[in-house]
Amino acid sequence: MTRTKSTCIFISVLMLMGLASCSTVPPSQNPARIQGLIKALNTEPVERLMERSNRPFLLDGEIIIREADMEALWQNLRNGGFTFLNAEILSVTPVGPESYHLFGTTKDAEFFFKKYVPKDGAIAEIGTDYGTFYIITGSRTWFTPKIIGFTSKGVNK
Repeated sequence: MTRTKSTCIFISVLMLMGLASCSTVPPSQNPARIQGLIKALNTEPVERLMERSNRPFLLDGEIIIREADMEALWQNLRNGGFTFLNAEILSVTPVGPESYHLFGTTKDAEFFFKKYVPKDGAIAEIGTDYGTFYIITGSRTWFTPKIIGFTSKGVNK
């Protein structure tokens, strides 16, 4: 066997091993990637948060469609000092047919999940110093999932 042929086979085997070791978990369901999203939500400027956010967006049970409303949401949260302080991922669950119940039992929430949450979507339950939050993740911006919506389970005073 020639040296060139041996080298090609070796490189091919390495590439196959690399592909085989890749995670099959979508970024939207990967806790490490979700942690990266949370860090970004806590630190990045509003302009970057807009890029990381899906539109339409689900806040509690309300659908936000307009870009100006999304920008106002992130700006108001920033101005108010809101962060997911000391966030700990409690669970990550792929989106299922009943996931919308976390955001209310309205037809709006059900419609939103059916129409706008991608098949790779997940619900990340996040514990923070301010309470527990549910974040909908899906798709991605580079290696970090997009935020599609969030709600709180209960807010600590």
